[in-house]
Amino acid sequence: MYRIRRLNIIKRKKQRDSKILLKNNLRKLSSTLVNLPHSSIEEELFKHGFKNIVGIDEAGRGSLAGPVVSASVILEKKLLVGNPFKFNDSKKLPVKSRKQMFNQIINSKSIYSIGVSNNNEVDNEGIVKATKNSMKKSLNSINYDYALIDSIDLMTEKPYFNFNKADSISVSVAAASIIAKVCRDSLMLNVYDKLYPDYLFKNNKGYGSKKHIEIMKKIGICAIHRKTFNPVSEINK
Repeated sequence: MYRIRRLNIIKRKKQRDSKILLKNNLRKLSSTLVNLPHSSIEEELFKHGFKNIVGIDEAGRGSLAGPVVSASVILEKKLLVGNPFKFNDSKKLPVKSRKQMFNQIINSKSIYSIGVSNNNEVDNEGIVKATKNSMKKSLNSINYDYALIDSIDLMTEKPYFNFNKADSISVSVAAASIIAKVCRDSLMLNVYDKLYPDYLFKNNKGYGSKKHIEIMKKIGICAIHRKTFNPVSEINK
């Protein structure tokens, strides 16, 4: 009995030491300055026995109108290792390149899912919680072993690593940023711009451009504006 207990203690210590070593390695890899996102973090996780590695990111967090949209993506390996298609933070990509990369991902064997928190959730729960909720919604239908998350600490049940500028460092998170951005832009263009054409959502996607703010000051706000965000809250007084 004592020997079994002793072996279990040793096993748990090895597991704990392995987790600490992995986290330290991930921190080093995530702090490396690069021109393009790389697959070094994912490959390190593969070495530790993790197979399905999901990248998670959001779009629309700083918008004045519309939802926060998050995406969870497990990239097919031929799109992942070495970043052969030059996936990048969606904000750094031209619209045409973003759409091409979006199609490459959704037409591959990659697994992806979307989560949405609307403007009412943002106003009622705050942007941080609403963002977390959208990420969790996107993650719920994904069978994964390890999660890589841009900035937000989701505190998932399964192992995860969250770090700043993840969409500029990890290929998986860059892919998630592309999916989230294209899906959100599509919502703003094909749904909300048609419902509220006066606000030119097809151009500003809900963000606080000079023209968008001028329109709000002139005609007021609409149903999808975030009433807790400035200058929306000031205009809505």
